[in-house]
Amino acid sequence: MKASSLTSAVAKDEKAMVDSLCSMLRINAVGPESGGPGEAARAEFLVGLAKTLGFKTIEIHESLDKRVPGGKRPNIIIRVKGSTNRNLWVVTHMDTVPEGDPKAWKYPPFEGKVVDGRIFGRGSEDNGQELISSLYGLKTVVAAGVTPEYNIGLVFVCDEEHGNTHGIDFLIGKKLFKKGDLAVVPDHGQPDGASISVVEKSIAWVEVEVIGKQTHGSTPEKGINAFEISARFLVDVSDRLRKRFTKTDELFEPPVSTFTPTRCDSNGLNSNTVPGRQTFSFDFRVLPEYNLDDILDVLKKTAKEWEASTGAKINIGFSQAAVAAPRTPMDSEVVVRLSKAIEAVRGVKPHPMGIGGGTCAAPFRRMGIEAAVWSTISETAHDANEYANVKDLVDDAKVYALLFAGKNVEQS
Repeated sequence: MKASSLTSAVAKDEKAMVDSLCSMLRINAVGPESGGPGEAARAEFLVGLAKTLGFKTIEIHESLDKRVPGGKRPNIIIRVKGSTNRNLWVVTHMDTVPEGDPKAWKYPPFEGKVVDGRIFGRGSEDNGQELISSLYGLKTVVAAGVTPEYNIGLVFVCDEEHGNTHGIDFLIGKKLFKKGDLAVVPDHGQPDGASISVVEKSIAWVEVEVIGKQTHGSTPEKGINAFEISARFLVDVSDRLRKRFTKTDELFEPPVSTFTPTRCDSNGLNSNTVPGRQTFSFDFRVLPEYNLDDILDVLKKTAKEWEASTGAKINIGFSQAAVAAPRTPMDSEVVVRLSKAIEAVRGVKPHPMGIGGGTCAAPFRRMGIEAAVWSTISETAHDANEYANVKDLVDDAKVYALLFAGKNVEQS
C-alpha cells in the first residue's frame, strides 16, 4: 500500500475523529487533587470506542486511589502486533487540569463544541487531540490491512497532571516497558508541527507555609502578619533565584530557568483579622545544568533570614521534584523515524527543542528508552478557551499512521 493511500484513508475519518474528541471532552476527567472525579468514566468511554474501532487487545491497569469514586485510577493499553519484535509506544494522558474561571470561557469547558474549525473544551489540546489522533492513525493502519513494522502500544495514562504516581510511574513499576523500546509522547509541540522535544528541564513544585501570630486588624503590632511576610519573602527569594541561576540554553523555550509563584491559599474570610498562617506555591523549571539541591539551599537560607527578622516560622518542602532526564539524541531511531513521517505529511523539516518538563517522556529516558515529544498544537493548554484545530487532529493522525506502518508501506 502506498503512503498516500494510507493518509487519504485517515482523512476520510475526519468527522469520526471530531465526534470522538467532542464526546470524550464532555466527560470530566479532572484529578482528585483539584476536586475532580478522576479518569474512570473517560476510560470507560475510550475502551468502548476502541472496541468499536475494531481493536482486539485492550488492557486496563488500575492503580488504587481512595480519593476517587470506585477507588481506582485506570490506565489503558491498546496493542497491535507488528512484523518485528520491537516495541513502539505512544503515550497520551486522559486527565485534565480544572477549567479555572468559568466566566473566562466563551464556550462551556466541558461541552466539546466545534466552531470555525476549532474544537473547544478543557483537555482538547492537552491531551485529547493527540490521544484521538494516535487512536485513529493506528485504526487506519489496521483497517487497511497493513501490518505495523513494530509492535504498537497506545498507552492512555491517568494522573499526568499531578505527578504520574498512578499513571506512567505505576505502569513502569509493572515492567511493561524495556530498554530498546521506542516511545513518542505527544504532549508538547508548536503550531507548525516542526519541533521535536528531546530534553526537559528539572521540575520542582515548592510548598511554602508561613506561621505568624493572628490578631485583630486594628492592632497589627500585637501579631505577626503571615500574609505580609509571605509576600515579602516571595519577592525576595524569587529575585535571589533569578539573579543566581542565570545560565541560558537557546534549545529551550524560554531559554532560562523559571521560578514562578503560582497558587496562594485562602487565609480567612474577613478583612479585619491579621492572619497567623499563609501558604503558597512555586513552580520551578530549572535548566539541567543546575542541581535542585542548590535551589533548595537558597530557599532555606532566605527563609532563615526572614524568620530571624520577623519572628515567623517558614516551612518549605517539595510537593513534586524531578531531576532532568538524559537527552534523546536527534539522530536516535525514534526521532529519525518520527521526523520522516512529519516531513512527509507536513512538508516541514523537524528541529530539536527543550521544554519546561513534566511529560511522560522523562521516566522513559531515565530507563534508557529513546523518547521523543511531539505534536502540532494551538498552544492553548491550561488556558481558558482551550481548543484543538480540526486540521491538526487529522494531519497528526496521518503522521502516526505513517510512523506505525514504517517500512511496510511504499513511499509515494
